[in-house]
Amino acid sequence: MKVTILDGYVDEPTCLGVPPYISTYVRYVAGALVAAGISKETIDYTTIDEYRKSNEKMLEVAESDIIILISGLTVPGRYLGGTPITAKEIEEIGKLPCYKAIGGPIKFGFAMRGGTYAKKLNLENYDLISEGDIEAAAYVIGKSLKGKGELPKGTFKGLRRAKDIDIISPLGAFIVKKHPYYPNVICEIETYRGCERRNRCSYCTEIFYGSPDFRTIDGIVNEVKALYLEGVKHFRIGRQPNILGYLSEPTTGGFSKPNVEAIRKLFKSLRDVGNIKTLHIDNINAGTIVAFPTESELALTEIARYDTEGDVAAFGFESADPVVIKANNLKVDAEGLRKAIRLVNRIGGFKERENGLYKLLPGINFLFGLAGERAETFKINMDFLKSILDEGLLIRRINIRQVMTFPGTKLWYEKRKKLKKYRKEFEKFKNFVKEEIDLPMIKRVFPVGTIIKDVLLEAHDGDNTLGRQLATYPILVRFPEKMELQRLIDAVVANHRERSVIALPYPLKINQASLKLISFIPGVSKKLASDIVLKRPFKDKIELLSLFPQLEGFAKFLEI
Repeated sequence: MKVTILDGYVDEPTCLGVPPYISTYVRYVAGALVAAGISKETIDYTTIDEYRKSNEKMLEVAESDIIILISGLTVPGRYLGGTPITAKEIEEIGKLPCYKAIGGPIKFGFAMRGGTYAKKLNLENYDLISEGDIEAAAYVIGKSLKGKGELPKGTFKGLRRAKDIDIISPLGAFIVKKHPYYPNVICEIETYRGCERRNRCSYCTEIFYGSPDFRTIDGIVNEVKALYLEGVKHFRIGRQPNILGYLSEPTTGGFSKPNVEAIRKLFKSLRDVGNIKTLHIDNINAGTIVAFPTESELALTEIARYDTEGDVAAFGFESADPVVIKANNLKVDAEGLRKAIRLVNRIGGFKERENGLYKLLPGINFLFGLAGERAETFKINMDFLKSILDEGLLIRRINIRQVMTFPGTKLWYEKRKKLKKYRKEFEKFKNFVKEEIDLPMIKRVFPVGTIIKDVLLEAHDGDNTLGRQLATYPILVRFPEKMELQRLIDAVVANHRERSVIALPYPLKINQASLKLISFIPGVSKKLASDIVLKRPFKDKIELLSLFPQLEGFAKFLEI
């Protein structure tokens, strides 16, 4: 008996699953099968990218007795580490001659890009379609296999609870070793799902999960311990709509009061697990900060005490336009977000070590295609970003996307048909951010000489190599030379682009470095780089600087 978990990748507001991320879903399904009595040795895992690579891998998957396919993009983006499964591939896999189950965020509908309506796919060839939780379905499948009973068929609507995840998540940790990026993977960790707001945003799928269902601190820590023992060192506490809402206290207002002690205990316990290299977060509700500034500041201070550098507090702002905010019941207005940005800058805007990354900085998400959007919306958003830049505040990431509309959301029922009405304005806004905000902001956040640790080399782009940290929303690092992929190296920032930095290996070994790399040292011309190469080898840094004093400012990043 062979059960294959086929990872078509997920991307949700609260869960990343495109490599190097490995989502909660695949680990929960593996854990549910084990909890049902299925032997680990009979459970396989492959990604859709691996499946595409060869006929041999396709045949291997096709020969499985059971395939559990996980898929679903609710906030699709651009990806470096992998390409999510397509509708055509989903339908083709459905024709394989074995038992097939499908689930994940795809239950909300399928689309590959923003600015569209999610649609239902033809899944008639799948034996089981999970409209509930795929991990709950996996448990039922496992129990049927163990008892040699009939496998479930049709539509599955069973749900799991947070207490179930506390049990099955450590059991599924073993599956990470089958990921093609292993050990260079970052695991999403869930603290809770469901939104604490009674009146939710018009577009959000988190409403389908209901009220918050919190995991225990011990349950979360036990999962991280299990993953750590399997060799994982990188974690993102990202599977929740608002980290400040974890074990929060309900109030009569629109936001829950942060539980500072619970957040402190959680993050301290996670750092105590071992030599964790990445401990980052994702979503923060700026409305919580406005409603409870004292408790929010204390909670964020605890997060910044125990997380690792380069962390991002992502604010789902969506729009600065008061008309759009009101029409979609958004979480915070422009002035409220400004207060939240100032707070995170004050808490996390320091460097953990010399030349390192800022500890914790805010990120902003903009969403277009919402109800109430007008031509003025784009100017209002531009003016807001200009004011943030002019004030000298730091923003680590600005994400711009178009809304994807799902059945069951308020936005869907409004049946808006003109999602691309302001296409020209949208493109103008993107160009404005790219040219007038991103570049000066990146120069502030990643000044020349910034050291970025453990950059994973993921792809070639012409004669360049592209890499990213195993982190939450990592900056794209461009090395001006082809290098061996799937390695972790340290980098030092040498220059900037609108959405990335140009970097050199750190330390740069001057006696072995190529002419091209040397020419990218700040202040070094091609002629000077040529002179340096001709004078090699240097016996020590003193000799190097005596011959080329122009390197003095960058000398601490060089090695003989």
